[in-house]
Amino acid sequence: MKIVEETRTRLQVKHQPIRIWFSGGIILIFGLSFLIYCIFFESASASLTCKRPQSDLVNCELKRFNLLGGMNKLKIFEPQAAYIQTHTSSKGERSYEIIIVTPVDKYAFLSHLSYQKNQELAGEINKFLNSHATYYSVYETQHSYVFFVSLFMLILTAIGAFLATTPVSKCTFYKSLNKVFIERKGLRSQQIIEYPLESILRFDIQEKQFKYSKLYRAVIVLRFYQQIPINPEYTNEKNVQYIVSRIRHFLNIGNS
Repeated sequence: MKIVEETRTRLQVKHQPIRIWFSGGIILIFGLSFLIYCIFFESASASLTCKRPQSDLVNCELKRFNLLGGMNKLKIFEPQAAYIQTHTSSKGERSYEIIIVTPVDKYAFLSHLSYQKNQELAGEINKFLNSHATYYSVYETQHSYVFFVSLFMLILTAIGAFLATTPVSKCTFYKSLNKVFIERKGLRSQQIIEYPLESILRFDIQEKQFKYSKLYRAVIVLRFYQQIPINPEYTNEKNVQYIVSRIRHFLNIGNS
């Protein structure tokens, strides 16, 4: 928050919510990036088809489908075994996926099936590989998981966009017009309100405890005790105190 103009009859204070813009931008980029990943790159379903053209040779085809139906096809030559790989997050949450092993590479099936389902599938695949059966096919889906993660990321993206478009606040005091104009202008909306200068009762500094520190904002208190924030976003105390003192001096209003 800063004073952008001061003359004998006019004082204008401008506040840009940079901290909210920055936070909103980070949330927007994070949410949008993972939303794109979930829709286009995360497998919502997969099918595995294996054939044994000769007694000692097995070839498989792994198809993965995204949420929109796009397909990625992989050829798996001479699979040897399938096992369950466990992934543990920093919070201790576990997820499981089947890994199909070949002499030269490894292939993952689906990453968010239950342990029981993975155990069942791994058993079926290994049973086929160790038998003389000539054909095996399986299809599994995790549409619900991908859909709800995508929905969450969509909501997160919307929140980020909302924060990133927080309006700029301008507060202009006109002695010649005997009015104060408060303007909130942004991509989402534009609002201008005005009050007579004589309706101003006093200026207060409000504080709010955040996780690691206290932040402050300046408030115009009108008669009948209506409160209008000059800077809706809380900021550092020295900046707010300086702006309030300049406004009080400009309007010849005491500190009470």
